[in-house]
Amino acid sequence: MDSTPEVVFIDKPFRVETLPLKDIYVLDNWLPSSLHYFYDTQISRANFWSKGNEVRGDSPTGLPHHQFWGVSILSGYDKNKRPMSVDDIEDKYTYFPRYLNKKLQTEFGFKWERFQFMGLNSQTQGLHGTCHQDCPPEDEWNISFLYYTNKFWEDSWGGDLRFYSTTEHGIHARDNNKEVASVKFKPNRLIMFDGRIPHGADAPTAKARYVDRKSVVVRGDEVRLVDKEEFYDANDRLSYI
Repeated sequence: MDSTPEVVFIDKPFRVETLPLKDIYVLDNWLPSSLHYFYDTQISRANFWSKGNEVRGDSPTGLPHHQFWGVSILSGYDKNKRPMSVDDIEDKYTYFPRYLNKKLQTEFGFKWERFQFMGLNSQTQGLHGTCHQDCPPEDEWNISFLYYTNKFWEDSWGGDLRFYSTTEHGIHARDNNKEVASVKFKPNRLIMFDGRIPHGADAPTAKARYVDRKSVVVRGDEVRLVDKEEFYDANDRLSYI
């Protein structure tokens, strides 16, 4: 990265006009409370979680740098250039994520050219996220989003998202004073940033007890900036995919 990003709080979405993104944008209360509560309830009661969201490296042990509970929902593109549903996820669990995916594109004024992934993370005590990047360094026209679904969270429960100046894999990046910015975990909070910025999320503290830190991940390696008219059909209706 050419410069140190700043955390910028915004009060509403804005149409992205230049890339790469220079700062880390934070939008609170992104969804209406009814939709926020609906989605958190839906995913909290689902039985599709597995402890398979990993960041791997070159450790001689072969062990992952971190491993979360996770769910893959959408991945890549099909022949019609639409994000593909992961085979083992039922349709009832993909409709709302597709709505969120299209809502992000519409509100921030872009379309995915190379969509990468949409899924869920769940961190419990001890599952710290290690330093990683979402996309290759040459992909300047990328965007990464994180959305926090929890209905309630105490500041003392931790869960901060941390950004670093360099990519040092493993837990050591959290200990070597390379942090350049951080964002607190907060329900219904949306974060948008350049996915090439090294980052990682803290696990909940012991004070959180059994409560997990849930997030939606949406990211792509390349986007195209568009006019809002591209999101509407001939009858001026917004078309969600």
